[in-house]
Amino acid sequence: MNDQSSSVDPRPFFWVLSILLVLAVVWLGFRYWGEQRYHNTPRWQSWRPVKLASPPQTAHPVEVRDDWRNALTVVQTEKGLYFLSGTKHVPAQGSQVIVQANDHWELYLCEADGSRCMTIHSFCAGAVWPNVKRDEKGRAQECYAPYLGSRSKADLESPPKPDPRSGPGRRQKAAPPPVGMSHPREWASLMGLPVSEAQAQQR
Repeated sequence: MNDQSSSVDPRPFFWVLSILLVLAVVWLGFRYWGEQRYHNTPRWQSWRPVKLASPPQTAHPVEVRDDWRNALTVVQTEKGLYFLSGTKHVPAQGSQVIVQANDHWELYLCEADGSRCMTIHSFCAGAVWPNVKRDEKGRAQECYAPYLGSRSKADLESPPKPDPRSGPGRRQKAAPPPVGMSHPREWASLMGLPVSEAQAQQR
């Protein structure tokens, strides 16, 4: 009687390993492109070129917070306060910086030569650190935040769509139109960007 040694089929193991490798590659790819967009690298600019750039401003970093999942940089210039996402490219004290905007109105604070950019999370016009004016609800006044989602420029400029649940016999429940300076094209001039009057009046 011959003893037959049983062997374990390795194919399920290789399938799992292949799936994990594919997931890792996809995750690294998303992370790579996210970094390109976050810092407005030359590779990102080849896809979304810079359309507007401000004259140089003098940077004074006033707060750099690098907590886990809460990285933030606040930079003071003569135009106001820039709240930047992350701490990777903090401008040096007294260095020259510029604001850049592409055709999707993604805003970046960069070195004067256009390199080493950081995404502008929000901007407080004319504010001086730490004296940020706030209303009775605690909201900062004269502060604006660009929309950094994936919507297209045409979608940003189009009026809001009505609620599909509304109809005859129901109260119309459409999203209210923007009030005041709600889109970067309307307040980008406060940052020094050369926004034309025609651009500012686009709807």
